Amino acid sequence: MIEPELCIVGLEAASSEEAIRALARVLHREGRVRASFEEAAVARERRSPTALPFEPLAVALPHAEPEHVLAPAIAIATLTRAVAFREMGSPATEHAVRVVVMPAFGSKEQAGAELSRLIEALQEPAAVAALADATSPRSLCEALRARWGA
Repeated sequence: MIEPELCIVGLEAASSEEAIRALARVLHREGRVRASFEEAAVARERRSPTALPFEPLAVALPHAEPEHVLAPAIAIATLTRAVAFREMGSPATEHAVRVVVMPAFGSKEQAGAELSRLIEALQEPAAVAALADATSPRSLCEALRARWGA
């Protein structure tokens, strides 16, 4: 579910939307999501922001509904410079995000359970630091696998 082909180190993105689109395209290129996933993820982020103020830095978890998913996967990117994402549950608050984790889960049950598990893993400061410090797609992938256990 977490593979180096789905990881980007040093993504250049000028906005949260650019970061979301880049990760959605990776998932689509790798056959994990439908072409509709990209627009659905952008629209969902507008309705329901996904930034979480983890330590040592905020992380965003943009995603789309399960009907856009072909095979469960998680794409991850570290950004060359932080972009603003609005906070989950508090959309008036923005956070400078440098790590974006995009889950693609194939059922509502899986999405609920795995997203909760993913958020729990990312609450550990060492997990976020390991993602931010990754220097290759493989090390980025392994950093999340080590914390999330998938």
